[in-house]
Amino acid sequence: MKALVYQEPWKMSMQDLPRPVLQPGEVLVKMESVGICGSDVHGFTGESGRRAPGMVMGHEVVGRIVETAPDVTTPKIGQRVTVFNVLSEHAPTLEEGDPSFLNKRVVGVNLGTRGAMAEYLAIPSANAIPASEEISPEVSVLAEPVAVALHGFHRLAEKSIKPHKIVIIGSGTIGLCCLLVAKSLGFQDVTVIDLISDKLQRAKNFGGNTLLIEMNSTPDDVAGQIREKLGVYPDLVVDAVGVKASFDQAFQMVSEKGNLLLIGNLAKSVELPLQDLVSKEISLVGTYGFDLKAFRQGVETLPEFKDQLQTFIEGHCTLEEAPEVMTALAKGERKALKIVIDFE
Repeated sequence: MKALVYQEPWKMSMQDLPRPVLQPGEVLVKMESVGICGSDVHGFTGESGRRAPGMVMGHEVVGRIVETAPDVTTPKIGQRVTVFNVLSEHAPTLEEGDPSFLNKRVVGVNLGTRGAMAEYLAIPSANAIPASEEISPEVSVLAEPVAVALHGFHRLAEKSIKPHKIVIIGSGTIGLCCLLVAKSLGFQDVTVIDLISDKLQRAKNFGGNTLLIEMNSTPDDVAGQIREKLGVYPDLVVDAVGVKASFDQAFQMVSEKGNLLLIGNLAKSVELPLQDLVSKEISLVGTYGFDLKAFRQGVETLPEFKDQLQTFIEGHCTLEEAPEVMTALAKGERKALKIVIDFE
């Protein structure tokens, strides 16, 4: 089968790899659409440190079942599925609430050649989640970022956090998914901030309030702008970027006894102002990826969001073209919220 194999930072090669041989409990998925995630781009450049030479990337997956192991009864051959891309140590018997993300075994991230930038992918049958035939494959690949947003709000619910005013930092894929999820959950006062006006227009179209911030604004400047716009400081700030600047902005603008939901994690570390954290009684809520519950809910809610999510798709490419596309995205030569690799 054709597969894109990561060689070293900024270099991938098309190779002919053996078609996967199924193990008990597994199914074989033939790719239809694979989303290029921002984390793929950061892995491609070597920034993330989570991709190793010889591996196959790709974790936003939609395809069809073309083969099943003898002991598999569902899903059926021919069925369209999306892939819950976290493989538990005790797959294929995944259960609700299984903390499988803690095992960090993620398709296209750290599982060798088990990635989606290839013609076929073998996975446990429990990880193959039926996808609607009424929704295009390119939209169905966005079940994963929707699940990331849902998992973040599930984490807030676990702690009985019910915010009144929400600010989301970043209007990329994850930030916009957080906006869609927040609005669907009934939160009305949601403001998205970003440095780029064109990106904020989409947030405005989705029903969010928006604030354009200047490139050289200090955290104090941004907090002041938010206070002026909202009348108060927000009691929930969602950092959907995860760099030093976004964390500093989030920390400065959150209200006393407020909450920071940390979803983005591009920076390996940030400086924590401990005394301010304690004296303002701020709560930090970390959220990483998603669990099976959030992913299933993400797939189920795609019909609700399909029109908005369709606008995320700003380009298509073939598997052969993917390295060139990721290079352009990494260098800033091409701007796109989501580019999808088409296999058919």
